[in-house]
Parts: sequence; structure tokens; C-alpha cells
Amino acid sequence: MAPPCLEPRVSILSILPSAAALTDPANIAGFAALGSSVTWPLLRRRRAILAVQVAGSLLFALHYLFLGAGTAAAMCVMGALQGIALVTLIDRRRRIMVVGVTMAIAAVVTACTWTGLASLLSQGGQAVSAIGRLQLDTQRLRLWFLASVVFWCSHNLMVGSVFGLASDTLALTSLLLGLWRNRAAAAAPRLRDAAA
Repeated sequence: MAPPCLEPRVSILSILPSAAALTDPANIAGFAALGSSVTWPLLRRRRAILAVQVAGSLLFALHYLFLGAGTAAAMCVMGALQGIALVTLIDRRRRIMVVGVTMAIAAVVTACTWTGLASLLSQGGQAVSAIGRLQLDTQRLRLWFLASVVFWCSHNLMVGSVFGLASDTLALTSLLLGLWRNRAAAAAPRLRDAAA
């Protein structure tokens, strides 16, 4: 006869978050921000991608603020300002100027809210995203944002942002899907030129 099993039984209810955790302001903001992270990489038009990113950036700013990650909150606001400028400004030189100014402000804000490596990672993620926002080609935009995921994922691990990590995972997956799905559109001009 086999000895009785001494492992405790785990029910699904014991691993679900409490009702209090579901109503926590940081979690509510993080959950809403996560929705934008799922959506924007799958969009085809640059303007739509940037508009959804602005909303998500502001929601993540609120999430990080509630978590006490001030630099990350400020970097998200800088990203939202860049997104608004890039959607509304027509002149490319003005777009570049706005992004440059917000990157300079972001560097000052990072110094003022410095908490160590977490601040550096969030500022790095914002800077790489800023370069991505300037890309006219959506595939290049996706590649730059793919690079920014590395910075943000590392930051989110440090500050304990579950929604940030979920967003990073979903953004990574969606970016790779978007790159794969649109590879034929990117290759079509090369094929057309080669056939001519």
C-alpha cells in the first residue's frame, strides 16, 4: 500500500488575487494600460499606432506613479508628449525638434528623480522608443520598439510591475507578429524593383 500523499492541495481560489488587489489604483491603471499594449503593435497605420501609444503611455504613467517609480512615470509622460507631437505636427523638422526637446527634458527629469538602475532603464527605454517614433516606416518603428522592450522589461522586473511585465510580453509577441505579418508588404517593393 502506498503512503498517503503529504503534498497540500491547492485550489484555484488560493492563487487568485484578493478583491482588494483588484481594486488597487496601481492595478486598475496597469490593467487599462495593458489594453493599449495589446492593441498598438497590431495596427497598420503609423498615426493609429502613435495615438493608441499616447493613451497607453499616460495610463502607464499613472500606474508607475502609484508604484512609486517616479522616473518611469515621467518617461511615460515624455513618450505621450512625443506621440501627440508626432500625430499633430506635419513638418518633420518640428517633429524631430519636439522629440529632441522631450529627450533633453527626460534626461533632466531622470537626474532629478534618480533611483539608480531603474531610472536608467526607464530613461533608456524612453530614448529608444523616441527614435522609433521618428521612423516613417512602420516596420522600422516596430524594430525600435522591440529594442525598447529590453529596457522596459528589465525596469519592470526591478520595480515589480506585473502589468508592465505583462505588457512587455504582449508587446514583444505583438511586435514580432506585426513584423512577420507585414514582411510581405516590406518585401513587395524589392521584388517589384528586381523584376523591372
